[in-house]
Amino acid sequence: MSKKSTDPVLAPRAPVISLPINVARLKSLGEMVKGSADAEALNELRDRLGILAVNAFSVEAKVSPWKKRGVQIEGHVRGEVEQSCVVTLAPVVEQIDEPFRITLVPKGSEFAKRAIENATMSEMVIDPEGEDPPEEFEGEEIDVGEYAEEFFALSLDDYPRAPGVEFSGHIEDKAAFDGSENPFAALAVLKEPKPKDE
Repeated sequence: MSKKSTDPVLAPRAPVISLPINVARLKSLGEMVKGSADAEALNELRDRLGILAVNAFSVEAKVSPWKKRGVQIEGHVRGEVEQSCVVTLAPVVEQIDEPFRITLVPKGSEFAKRAIENATMSEMVIDPEGEDPPEEFEGEEIDVGEYAEEFFALSLDDYPRAPGVEFSGHIEDKAAFDGSENPFAALAVLKEPKPKDE
């Protein structure tokens, strides 16, 4: 997972929806967890994300054992947010409905070490369709809400635009068609061969 450079760091603050799971007591068939943010939590999440409003945020996921000591979380984050249009600054409403999946292994475990080794060996080979390597966790408990909040933040539109609003043409494009706006046009004129005197 990669974060946007403008996104605030959500950890180590407690997630707005706390859904703790004791990994050592996790059932073999897994457990379902779900939760919805109340008004206070929505306001807190809005401030964390630095956007106009978070009108709804919920998560539903299944937590299953993975290998011997790891877990896999698979679920959905849903909600509604309001962001400023990047062109007009008018409020833009966005519906969020995104699936997510993440694998977690105990810190220092063999799977964690193997994941680091594989990442080091193949760091120059990026498969956008491939699964992310396992992430590490400490202790016997994880909080599904923490990962759900992170995926929710990653689901936001980087460049929200109001309906019907388009970006203006790039300066480079205009320069290509309008020699007067192109600083290299004058150089081109200077390089043109001058007619010889007859």
